[in-house]
Amino acid sequence: MIAQDLLIVVLFALIVFLLVRRHLHEKRQMAVLRYLDPDEFSSLLTTNSREGVIAQVAGRVSDILKESFGCEVILFLRKKRGLLTYNFSYGLGEYERNDFQIPFSKALAERLRTDYLPRNVHELDEGDIIPRETLQKLNDLGVDIYFPIFWRNNLYGVYFIRSTLETESHSFSFLVASLAQCLSAAYHIKWHEEREANLEKKVSHAGARQQEPSGRGLPPSRILRLIRHRNSGTIIPRIVDSIKADLGMSSIAYMYAGDNDEAPPQIVEDGLGSSLENPGRKQFDRLIAALDGAGPVKVEDLALSGNPPDSAPTSLMSCGLTYILSFPLSAKKAGILAWSGGDRPSLVCERLNLLRDHANDLVENAESYERVKEMSYTDGLTGLANQRFFFKRLDEETARAKRYDRRLALILFDLDELKSVNDTLGHQAGDAILRQMGDILRNSIRSIDIVARYGGDEFCVIMPEADGTTCSQFMKRLQAAIARARFKIDDHHDSVSCTVSVGGAIFPDDGDEPKRLVFAADMALLKAKECGRNKTLLYGECT
Repeated sequence: MIAQDLLIVVLFALIVFLLVRRHLHEKRQMAVLRYLDPDEFSSLLTTNSREGVIAQVAGRVSDILKESFGCEVILFLRKKRGLLTYNFSYGLGEYERNDFQIPFSKALAERLRTDYLPRNVHELDEGDIIPRETLQKLNDLGVDIYFPIFWRNNLYGVYFIRSTLETESHSFSFLVASLAQCLSAAYHIKWHEEREANLEKKVSHAGARQQEPSGRGLPPSRILRLIRHRNSGTIIPRIVDSIKADLGMSSIAYMYAGDNDEAPPQIVEDGLGSSLENPGRKQFDRLIAALDGAGPVKVEDLALSGNPPDSAPTSLMSCGLTYILSFPLSAKKAGILAWSGGDRPSLVCERLNLLRDHANDLVENAESYERVKEMSYTDGLTGLANQRFFFKRLDEETARAKRYDRRLALILFDLDELKSVNDTLGHQAGDAILRQMGDILRNSIRSIDIVARYGGDEFCVIMPEADGTTCSQFMKRLQAAIARARFKIDDHHDSVSCTVSVGGAIFPDDGDEPKRLVFAADMALLKAKECGRNKTLLYGECT
């Protein structure tokens, strides 16, 4: 009996200990949040989104690390010519710049590009990722945390810090990761701007160099007009038009592969007597193989040789095209150029070789810009549009609805008990639910609807041409679909179910401008939660 009583006492003490430990852990997390000045953090985000000036953004990041995060030592190493070299420091003491130079190896790159979360410096000791002497200097400084600055495959540098706060808390990790991504975006914008400036300088120089007394040079103005053109879907036809005009061709056709390996090639044509038949992907690939390594080839000779044994050369010949050449405009897009008229084929080929590199740069610059733009509008966790894109489209759709006197519905909803999932199963489980929520939404909306992650566990749907009845029906369907869903969690055998509270508002009845419409939908959502959660409510039903 005494043993049983003792066991009960021990178990009770253990439960009390775990509860106290959890309370202290949550208290430390809240302390980290209290350290951060919201105005300072908001100013950082505003500076980055509006200006993107690295010096200003980096300065604000350093100020937040020092003043809000209690960092006594800050060391930023910038990637430069195969090394991570000294760029900025605070509280470095007796050490000098040359004391911190780290060879940039493949293993180090893979480790740093894992994520933005702050990590323990000792992780870099595994497999001698950084030199032992450098690691020892960091240890002597008391530096215990590092976090990288990168965007896609471009790594710009890494921070090493020593902080007085609880660095293992979720709040600290979340805030530091936010700073890292913010500064990474600023560096990537700067990288893109410098790339564009170098391209403009390169093309201008090439255009000037090509101006020869013989008149064989290409006027630089035709290329320069395209430097700031950032739509990869329309820049290729413009380049083809420039080639035709610059080289005095009477007709031209350009076929190039798209991103899908099985899709038929896309065709740009100008001056043809009849429309060119699309050869399909298999014939296109065989045509590329036949032209590989060859200079300009007569289309007639290609058709007579039977290599490739397809109808593509005959189709080109029937359109009046005389010569053909392999001419990719991008490292990832094979291309074929066919033309008639102009100078001798050898001279045309010489001029095309001069133009090829500049055309490649223009296409890749446009594709790079579109990737950056796409990322700036995409929520990284769910793959849905983010809040920035949501407000942009809401402005556009309300303006259109006002212009044509149409209705527009806005829906806001959030998960009812995501916090309890995070508390019991961890934040990774909550992230898994949010990712799967994105899949449910994509399969639930109409083709004209716009769905986005508003923030945290909140989502929004813009429904053009939708009145109160349509909106209410959709909210109930969405609520039922989510309630039926079973969300799978890694390392957890049982799936999880969720419910949502949904609020909706109608333009212009509940608001005649975007901010008012968001307010109305938000108030309907709050009222739905007050009514017991797992409810749907229109703003007009709660006023």
